[in-house]
Amino acid sequence: MQKRELIKRAMDTSNAFISTDSEAVAVNPNIWDYRLRDFEEKMLVFTPLTEQFDFRSAGVDYKVTIDDEPSAAADLTETVDVPISSFSTRNVTFTPTERGAAYQISRKEAVRAFFNVADRMVRKLGYSMALKKDTLGVSTAQAGAGNAIFVNSVSVATDLATTDTLNYSAVTLSARMVEDDQYTPTKILVNHAGKQQLLDLSSVHKANEFGTRDAVQKGLVGELFGLEIYVSHSIPTVSNVAYALVLGESRTGEQAVGYAIKRDPIIEREYHARGRYWDIVAHEEYDFKVIHPNAICTIGYYVA
Repeated sequence: MQKRELIKRAMDTSNAFISTDSEAVAVNPNIWDYRLRDFEEKMLVFTPLTEQFDFRSAGVDYKVTIDDEPSAAADLTETVDVPISSFSTRNVTFTPTERGAAYQISRKEAVRAFFNVADRMVRKLGYSMALKKDTLGVSTAQAGAGNAIFVNSVSVATDLATTDTLNYSAVTLSARMVEDDQYTPTKILVNHAGKQQLLDLSSVHKANEFGTRDAVQKGLVGELFGLEIYVSHSIPTVSNVAYALVLGESRTGEQAVGYAIKRDPIIEREYHARGRYWDIVAHEEYDFKVIHPNAICTIGYYVA
């Protein structure tokens, strides 16, 4: 092909109407998807695993009385009175606190957005409060645990190495410690790194082998040595260390951690006429307390 033919067939980039031309850019629209995609939600499962206390009546705080274990009976001697045993109880006091979150939206923006902003704010507020609740419940349980171990008999968290991941002996030892204190271990709560470490153990009975997908969606991922394995984003990892929670219950089925509800979640809207905007506010009152410390054992393990 001759050179003059190439020139004849070339596009005139100075005058042609092409996509990068300023006139073309002005008329080429951006196409928006008119659906607002859901945000990614964390796995929140801890609160339903607690003992629920209804504290919706009048009062500042809420006291739960727990009976202490009596001492064993004594040997008796004829003509000698039976000795008197002491009778004791202990109290756990819940002090509910307000917790909440809020959004604002102007009237001008409300009539311009292509989705219902207020409705989406309501959903996000509900999730925000659930996230706070689960995180607080887990931290309360970890701080109030009566037993604590590290994987592979490590003494302190800073000594944990990459090989110190969750294993059989850590799980069985923590369960035994709960049993030694006369509670029945029933659950272990881990983060997603801990879930992977446990599922890599061949003895784990996975949830899809004994239940439905519904169980997995509620955080139940399997079973190991009679302990139901729950996974939650509320177990934090700090400096490559996370703390699993082995949770037990009393002989009567009472859970290790209590959750006292003072006021149910409320979402309120208020319109400010002069400012032409809405406040959308969510708030509730509750408290977590450990009621059976020795029914909890933490397991410190390494997360790569």
